[in-house]
Amino acid sequence: MKEKQLENEGVILKGHFLLTSGLHSDTYFEKFRLLENPEILTELIKDVIENMEKIDVDYVVGPITGGMMVAYEFARQLKCKCAYLEKRENVMGLYRGTPLKAEHKVLIVDDVLTTGKSVFESIDAIRKYNNNIKAICVLINRSKNVEFEYPMYSAIKVKAITHDKEHCPLCKENIPLIRPGGKR
Repeated sequence: MKEKQLENEGVILKGHFLLTSGLHSDTYFEKFRLLENPEILTELIKDVIENMEKIDVDYVVGPITGGMMVAYEFARQLKCKCAYLEKRENVMGLYRGTPLKAEHKVLIVDDVLTTGKSVFESIDAIRKYNNNIKAICVLINRSKNVEFEYPMYSAIKVKAITHDKEHCPLCKENIPLIRPGGKR
């Protein structure tokens, strides 16, 4: 799948955006335009799977909300089970009785990778149950230098410039700052 197609679908937006991390960016990924279109989601995940090394997994795990839909589709295509991480009292975990065992092979997935915070939280949460993580997969990788101790795969690697607010050239140009997304 090409970046231009994602721009046409409203997944990739250009402007001046305040990210959840607090950083400012010239590019924003409206993941819900991606997640509401099963055809695009299926195609992106198929692309990731085709580019991965052959990995045998028992569970695909993703954080709620976006990662939940991504985990489901990965699991469907890989013909395995999926599980969903959620936060309770600011602690990520499997809170719905998922029968994840130490011997299960796990693939952690998410929608968009920027700082890696949700993936690192997911890794920490899974390690409470299991230390058999095989890889990390994201649909869109917009990170600069985020690295994991596991192989990492993405459907699309996009160069998106980020700035802290004190050094943001978009602010200096008085381009209106937009705060998209759901986390506030």
